[in-house]
Amino acid sequence: MVTDQPHKYLVIQVADCQSVLLYEPVRRVVANVHCGWRGSIQNIIGRTVAAMVQQLDCNSGDIIAGIGPSLGPCCAEFINYKTEIPKEFWRYKDSGDHFDFWAISSDQLINAGVLGKNIESSQMCTRCRTDHFFSYRAEKTTGRFAAVIGLRKMANDECRMSN
Repeated sequence: MVTDQPHKYLVIQVADCQSVLLYEPVRRVVANVHCGWRGSIQNIIGRTVAAMVQQLDCNSGDIIAGIGPSLGPCCAEFINYKTEIPKEFWRYKDSGDHFDFWAISSDQLINAGVLGKNIESSQMCTRCRTDHFFSYRAEKTTGRFAAVIGLRKMANDECRMSN
């Protein structure tokens, strides 16, 4: 989801998938991306940045990105990765069958033109931190937490991002 409208808050629900929050301060555009492993292999992050650039005249070099809590490389295990995950993503795999989707997301942002210095990652694994987050992988129960971003007119004309 992408908007340049103040007082329109973009909300997604996640558990083990990533929320990726994007803010372009010059054009005052925000986006909220729900990025699971299928979205990662389809480059949903790069496509969202492209939509911001093409449809709302954003500059990808001005975008600030935040990667929310999700499965970390410690717990993003894909036993059937050879049939589920394309080979070009195997460079993000450890010596076993765990993948670093935080690195995939960062690289996709950079490939879309977002500056590395403008990317922050929470580096919080939802499966390891069930005291703070829902994790289907850990608990086998469906639960969600929300990631929210929006623009609002403020006295100092800033944007608030929260997760």
